[in-house]
Amino acid sequence: MASDSDYMDFLNKANQQRDAGIDKPQAESTAPSSQQVRTRTVETSAKVPDVLKKVDSFYISETDEPFEPVALEWEGASRGKWPTPDQFASLITTSKSAASDISQSIETLPPSSFDPRDQYSSVIGTVREAAAASDPNVDESEIDVKVYRVEVGHNRIEYWVVALSATNGNIVGFRAKAVES
Repeated sequence: MASDSDYMDFLNKANQQRDAGIDKPQAESTAPSSQQVRTRTVETSAKVPDVLKKVDSFYISETDEPFEPVALEWEGASRGKWPTPDQFASLITTSKSAASDISQSIETLPPSSFDPRDQYSSVIGTVREAAAASDPNVDESEIDVKVYRVEVGHNRIEYWVVALSATNGNIVGFRAKAVES
């Protein structure tokens, strides 16, 4: 058996060899391929709902990554307005250049496209619960959940399963990292 670092070296070398045969110019790429864009899941001024901290689920892809809690301030949340891809890129990155790099690679999906086999229904339910937690007059079943698919690097995808928390003016939910080749 190979060590983790030996295995990563093997994968990186294999990807370099495969990429060397691609004739596509870099300018056509929708996300930076030379490095992965770093994203943030929690703003210091936003409170992560407790229910999100209790989830211990993993998103299954070529790497199995845990769902990470998300709490981001979004002024449109109190009006029921979802961020556009450009606005979402600005929310999850810390620099304008990074937001510009990934904004064209962001697409929104309905939960049924993200989870066609109903593997993550508890995750989606927890997102609804987190969004409704701050307002006792809101029925969880009425909470709209969206999935933002963000390409952050070559074969690196992040899925943001989120809902609007109108009372707190936040977007809450989970981020899952994936490798898709």
